[in-house]
Amino acid sequence: MSAQQFIQTFIQRQGLWMLGANVLAKLAGFAAVVLVTRTVSEASYGAYAYAMVLVSAFVPFMGFGAYQAFLKFGADAPGQSDKRQLHAYALARGTMLSLALVAAITACAFLLGSGVPESVPLMQIVAWTFVSTLWMEHTKSYAKCLHLNRASAQVDITYSFLLVAMAWGFTSVWGVKGYAYAVVSAPALASLPWMARLHVLHWSWKPLPDAFQGFWSYGMYTAFGALLANAFYAVDVYLIGRCLVDSADEVALYRVAFLIPLATRVVPVAVAATDFVKTASYASNAHKLWAYMKNYWRTFGLLSLAMLAILWGLTPWLLTAFGPGYEEGAGVMRVLLLGMLGGHWLRIPLGNMLSALGRANWNTMVNAVVLLTTAILCLWRIPADGISGAAKIMAGMIWLNGAMSLCLLWLHTELLRRQSQV
Repeated sequence: MSAQQFIQTFIQRQGLWMLGANVLAKLAGFAAVVLVTRTVSEASYGAYAYAMVLVSAFVPFMGFGAYQAFLKFGADAPGQSDKRQLHAYALARGTMLSLALVAAITACAFLLGSGVPESVPLMQIVAWTFVSTLWMEHTKSYAKCLHLNRASAQVDITYSFLLVAMAWGFTSVWGVKGYAYAVVSAPALASLPWMARLHVLHWSWKPLPDAFQGFWSYGMYTAFGALLANAFYAVDVYLIGRCLVDSADEVALYRVAFLIPLATRVVPVAVAATDFVKTASYASNAHKLWAYMKNYWRTFGLLSLAMLAILWGLTPWLLTAFGPGYEEGAGVMRVLLLGMLGGHWLRIPLGNMLSALGRANWNTMVNAVVLLTTAILCLWRIPADGISGAAKIMAGMIWLNGAMSLCLLWLHTELLRRQSQV
């Protein structure tokens, strides 16, 4: 398949809707943060960022793997009634387990937020994203299972507009707490109308059908692997809060510098979300797997390189949008942009591909190794180099994670070749 054909098939799968919606969601998040940083002090935003980063690390564990398993098993379900039945089963249990996670984080907030005490009440608010985000992800996953990528994208579009409007309105009234309320409310308000439209605004407590055995084991492996991946993006902030004086201000500067590099993940994430079912169908075909990755690298890989290069040049100007003082993070942001290139080329597409191939346990092992290594290295460099040291460690670890995922894809395809020779 040529690069042109690869792009054409991506468009046919409503990939432009997915990409556009993801870009809009990132732009909305960017706009919301600009509104907040220009309204509240650096210390207030730093406290919110600290709370949100720690809570976000646990977001993949919302529902304890129910929505991740639904996307995999729902895609394989033979009929629409089976998909709807599985969705109702997963949504019911996922919601109850998410509420338990909200209670656990609320109870532990004083311990988790002790590095930045101002973050504790904010953490207890944003913990409710476990429920609201679960509902939104379930809605999008159900649409994807029906090959309605456009509907999935429209959920994200609805969410984007709601987030900006609510962030502006709530922050002007309640300050940084208002932004926390907006972040919690927007996913639920965006998903509920679409759940009704897709006729999945219900749940079921019936037992899991025999056809879906392995549902929870796959979900837990995937959730735990994603939790470790999210913890990777939280361990640096947590240790900055623990190791540095005036940590709230340092956290604010670091998170703003990381915000745009993290937002660029929209390109590989959108492609992975669009092609999850497609790559899963290649699980036993080594040639198609490598052909897919080569086409990805010479299309979206080159797009990522161009995008990150442009952002590199615009870095100082972009940071001034957040308010005076944030341009001091230009050097940190440029280091993180270099690291994110490894995420675009290797870590994100290959990590998602391994999950689609049923190798979620491999992802979990890689993420565990990378997280432990990152924590050790950050403890070593942050006290000496501050947020600059954290950025360098994170950039290197993103590339290491991607390289390990590439080796595991090679191992998967090598095992396929050996099986074919038996």
